[in-house]
Amino acid sequence: MDRQTKEETVIDLQSRFASATAAVVTEYKGLTVEELNVLRRELREVSGEYRVAKNTLVALAIDGTPYLSLKELLAGQNGLVLGYGDIVGLTKVVARYASENEKFTIKGGVTEGQFLETAGIEELATLPSREALQGQLLGVLSQPATRLVGALSASGGQLARLLNERMSQLNSD
Repeated sequence: MDRQTKEETVIDLQSRFASATAAVVTEYKGLTVEELNVLRRELREVSGEYRVAKNTLVALAIDGTPYLSLKELLAGQNGLVLGYGDIVGLTKVVARYASENEKFTIKGGVTEGQFLETAGIEELATLPSREALQGQLLGVLSQPATRLVGALSASGGQLARLLNERMSQLNSD
């Protein structure tokens, strides 16, 4: 790889890190291109991508960024999982893929400037998706309103029954 290609690769990686919400370093030693392409397809579905680049170029690209703590993981045959959306969905794909493929291991990652070890990434993968959390929040927020409507309608019904009963008493007298 000539100098100009390396510089272009570093610039490309810098722009990807600048727009990423999370990055995970993985080791893929022994996986075939076809197996990695399966992972790439799954990551695209959750606004992610899988990139392979030389460790030295990745180290140059993350210098001075919130992803600097990944530098200590850059040894061996590494691949980068970059996420541009929901972190939970991304970690679910990566954790599942790692559990299904012994040759694929998670080394660590960074999200929102915070370094996560393998266990942290696997823990993120167990959380409900963003949509599920939004649904739960909506349910919690709408519950008091539902109770209020129920109480008001019950009170109105009781009042109507009471008035009806009183009217019946007056008519029978």
